[in-house]
Amino acid sequence: MTLTSPDPPEPGADTELNGDASTDTAWRLLLRNRTSVIGLIIIAIVLVCAIFGPLIAPYGANEIDVPNALQAPSWSHLFGTDDLGRDVFSRVVLAASVSMRVAVIAVAISLTVGVILGMVAGFAGGVLDTALMRIVDVVFSFPVLLLALAIVAILGPGVTSAMIAIGVVYIPIFARVARADTLRVRQTQYVQASRTMGVRTPAILMRHVLPNISGPVIVQTSISLAFAILSEAALSFLGLGVQPPDPSWGRMLFDAQGFITTAWWMGVFPGLAILVTVFAFNLIGDGVRDVLDPRQRTLLRNRGYERKSSTVTTPPTGKHVDPDGSVLRVEDLVVGVGPREIVHGISFSVAPGETLGIVGESGSGKSLSVLSATGLFDAPSAYVRGSARLGDTEIVGATPAKLRALHGSRVGFVFQDPSSSLNPLLTVEQQLTEGPRRHLGLSRGEARERALTLLRDVNLPDPESRLRAYPHQLSGGQRQRVMIAIALACDPELLIADEATTALDVTTQAQIIDLVAKLQRERGMAVLWISHDLGVIGRIADRVMVLRSGRIVESSDVTTLFDDPQDDYSRTLLDSRPLLSKVTARGHIPALEKRVDADPLLRVTGLGVDYVVRGPSGRQVVHAVDGVDLQVARGRTLGIVGESGSGKSTVAGVITGLITSGQGTTVRGSVTVTLDGRRVEAIGARGADEALLRRRVAMVFQDPAASLDPRMTVAASIAEPLRTHGLTDGRGATRSRAEELLADVSLDPSFLDRYPHEMSGGQRQRVSIARALASDPEVLILDESTASLDVSVQASVLDLLAELQRQKGLTYLFIAHDLAVVEQISDTVAVMQDGKVVESGPASEILHDPATEYTRTLLAAIPPEVPQRA
Repeated sequence: MTLTSPDPPEPGADTELNGDASTDTAWRLLLRNRTSVIGLIIIAIVLVCAIFGPLIAPYGANEIDVPNALQAPSWSHLFGTDDLGRDVFSRVVLAASVSMRVAVIAVAISLTVGVILGMVAGFAGGVLDTALMRIVDVVFSFPVLLLALAIVAILGPGVTSAMIAIGVVYIPIFARVARADTLRVRQTQYVQASRTMGVRTPAILMRHVLPNISGPVIVQTSISLAFAILSEAALSFLGLGVQPPDPSWGRMLFDAQGFITTAWWMGVFPGLAILVTVFAFNLIGDGVRDVLDPRQRTLLRNRGYERKSSTVTTPPTGKHVDPDGSVLRVEDLVVGVGPREIVHGISFSVAPGETLGIVGESGSGKSLSVLSATGLFDAPSAYVRGSARLGDTEIVGATPAKLRALHGSRVGFVFQDPSSSLNPLLTVEQQLTEGPRRHLGLSRGEARERALTLLRDVNLPDPESRLRAYPHQLSGGQRQRVMIAIALACDPELLIADEATTALDVTTQAQIIDLVAKLQRERGMAVLWISHDLGVIGRIADRVMVLRSGRIVESSDVTTLFDDPQDDYSRTLLDSRPLLSKVTARGHIPALEKRVDADPLLRVTGLGVDYVVRGPSGRQVVHAVDGVDLQVARGRTLGIVGESGSGKSTVAGVITGLITSGQGTTVRGSVTVTLDGRRVEAIGARGADEALLRRRVAMVFQDPAASLDPRMTVAASIAEPLRTHGLTDGRGATRSRAEELLADVSLDPSFLDRYPHEMSGGQRQRVSIARALASDPEVLILDESTASLDVSVQASVLDLLAELQRQKGLTYLFIAHDLAVVEQISDTVAVMQDGKVVESGPASEILHDPATEYTRTLLAAIPPEVPQRA
């Protein structure tokens, strides 16, 4: 198979920016961090003293010289002598061995036990989590030093007792840190992907959870090492740690307390040793955390380059007014990071009441240009040059105070994912009233009335109750309406919509586009709409600017661009759009050349999934899926369509084992899959049946960036299912098989050593498909697997899937909300609404002659082939 990947590089992709990345090892990057280097030097000195102390110390630790007692620092005694004439410098050097040994061993105990407890509790959840964490909480409730004293009192004073005591008291801290981050990681798509592949829990914990919680754990380790030294010093000071005559920094402080005024050096130098060592561990912690994170390593490489100063055009005296009355005018905008220039001197403007659409693929510089022009872009070693004027205000080079005054009041922002843009801990009212109270000086009551008006303006039902709601209590479309209301809260002159409808289903997308167009007409504001979807641009924009690789390749009014594009790249974007009109004669589609069996490979009968949720009125049962019947023949593709919340992904979750009965979830019905000539019941599968399902049923998730572990290379990601199912023998065979799989998805073997952030979106999705193919599946479930891709990348991935199906006889379950995409790849289609299948049948019939009003509504929401302003 020979397919070429048209995917453009993204700003973080491994292009010329990373030309010397192979030489930037974690160790070299750590050495480029000045604060970490200082910490490393200090700890190295302490370790040298701990290991080679007897060779460095000019005197023995207990070499008494009473006639020379309490001598001040001199060349013969650098740190002076104590009350017995012992050399303080020698004792400080020799005490380093005890302090470091106690700290390292104690923290190793607490780190190992605490992290294991935290990971197991956080990943398992339920009763085990509650039981383990209650025990941890009981231990944590005791003051650290008091608990250490109690343990030492039981075990008896001494170095070993101090190690055990310090190790025990810090176990709860590590357990809580590990559990908190494990709760986050276990919900990620890359962990769910491993579960669908049949990877066992211990392997998931070691391969995915532990590396991805290592950042907070490393920071806590550095802090705990510092506190362990302090704790050892405290125990020795109290006579419960290191026992005389052995030297210890804490014991030396105890000996010095009676000579604070007469022999200050007895306490100052061991105290400084403790202080400097603790400080050094803290300096190292953040640096080690960063260099162990592949994405942070990419950012750190840029810090080796000087940040270029911004070139700011000095505004003339008096109020500046653009000749054409533009709200925003950008001239010769240049944006770069480190050695790479990403945006190359572009210019554009937008007038009041006008919508400028900015289109292009990922990495073209769309968002970066607008964020830089509005003062929101900041990254290590980043620079912005040129001019961007909002009315009479120059934004490039503006002070933080001036930018804070502009953002929210004169410029409103609506970003792609409202779930991550809204604060989950604040109510809608708190987030809506923040801007008006800050920028407009409204009272709490006035701001609340304005918030109600805004919610009515964006057509959010029952605005009174929605004000008290939190973001997670709203649907995706409702959250995006709240985001629009927040952006409009201070009557901005300019509204920035950055991929504002990409994450929404087609009907909600159409509603949001109509809403923004209506509000724009009422308020007369300018709109910058960023999108990779020309269909959306045709519904909302007056003018279009096409970007590619940081340059403007074409700019014209929207009708001209659609009717007569001048640039080949613009024509490619237009031709790549999935349109129902392009798929009318099903007889000419390669799908009919597939090898097809008459009997269903996958049959779903009476499937139901119920969730028990707690609401204001008590426990309620939510029927996510209710009585669903589906079937798909071997070698065919079943497309499942519907709005968000219709139950599409829930069906996929049951088939892949991600959703099972238990902990408030009830799964009923039957899902049978014929694999290797054997019929397997997917619901409740165990043992050999479960292993067969996890190997022969694979899944590709929506967001390739989220479904690939950010700390694993492509080679490691593809090797995971190969190792899990024992399909290769040895590292060499595994890498060879990974190269073959990359070739199947038209990627070069050089991608094996890349991390996810070093690839474009289309390349990441191809890697996800290669990983899914690694276990030789018979059924491939594609859950919105092209929804987040650019149109040209989406087209190439769909072609790739069709070719793979023809070559390997794969059976697809294709879940999507884009009906044009579904028709392009599907043989049969099932339409879901509110957890039920409302109609199903051949794709040509369902999508061109629908039987239900709901399907007709979905079809009507598809952006038209020709521009039609909302």
